[in-house]
Amino acid sequence: MSPFTEKLTGLGEGNAPKAAALTFLSDLSSEDREAFRQTWPQLPAARRRQIVKMLGTMAEDNIELYFRPVYLVALDDQDADVRLAGIEGLVEDTSKLTLDKLIDLLDHDPDEAVREAAASALGRFAYLAECDKLSEGGARLRESLVRSASDTQEDSDVRRRAIESLGYLNGDAQVQQLISDAYKRGGRQAESAVFAMGRNMDNRWEQTILDELESDLPAMRFEATRAAGEMALEDALPYLVRLVDDPDAEVRLAAVWALGQVGGRPAAEALARVLKSDNPALREAAEEAMQEIAFSANPINVI
Repeated sequence: MSPFTEKLTGLGEGNAPKAAALTFLSDLSSEDREAFRQTWPQLPAARRRQIVKMLGTMAEDNIELYFRPVYLVALDDQDADVRLAGIEGLVEDTSKLTLDKLIDLLDHDPDEAVREAAASALGRFAYLAECDKLSEGGARLRESLVRSASDTQEDSDVRRRAIESLGYLNGDAQVQQLISDAYKRGGRQAESAVFAMGRNMDNRWEQTILDELESDLPAMRFEATRAAGEMALEDALPYLVRLVDDPDAEVRLAAVWALGQVGGRPAAEALARVLKSDNPALREAAEEAMQEIAFSANPINVI
């Protein structure tokens, strides 16, 4: 038994390991990656869950740690919670291998939460495809998301996450129909549809977004506010100025962010008032929004 395999096997014994005992899983060599694939499934499921979640926290605290090979193996784990942690760990990975694995999870995973997470994670690949930065796999990506969004037998949360990810595909008639259909279904489906409208950046959604800025539902006002910011809708400015004083804290923060995206004198004047707020979170958000407006007015090109 190699020293690496011995260490890995030892993680399955005794009390939960501390972070320092897991650093050997960073930046695995080719040989150790194969040993990891063979030995990892032998650890108890509860311990595998503990480890992969701890790795995520460690990676956030130290950018030099590299656990991608571990997360890729986690995507094939028998335990759904481990697979979920693997998806989260690969949140910034845009490789073809990760794309293929996420599509496979969306298409075939038996766990609804895993399929939902995969559908959301595929959004970054849809964005790359829309920007012509996805070298291959775009057709399969779209097909998988459309299939999930269209499947009436699929879990509703999986469907709405697929709609959100598809939102990036501007000018796609089928995608726009799926967004429209989801909006008509109401509830959380409609919220995700408005979220997708903001990503879709099509003028056809403008009136719907403006209407939903006055929704009785805080969750819908939040999504509409974000969408208005994504699309930089100048007609939304009067609504956004009012929403800075919305009774819902998340809506207030979204309105401040959206004002920074839309820009202009009315937005800056509204943000100047927010800078005097007693709420630290609102003041910080307003400062960032003001910086966004200033940058948009006088962009600095860094060479």
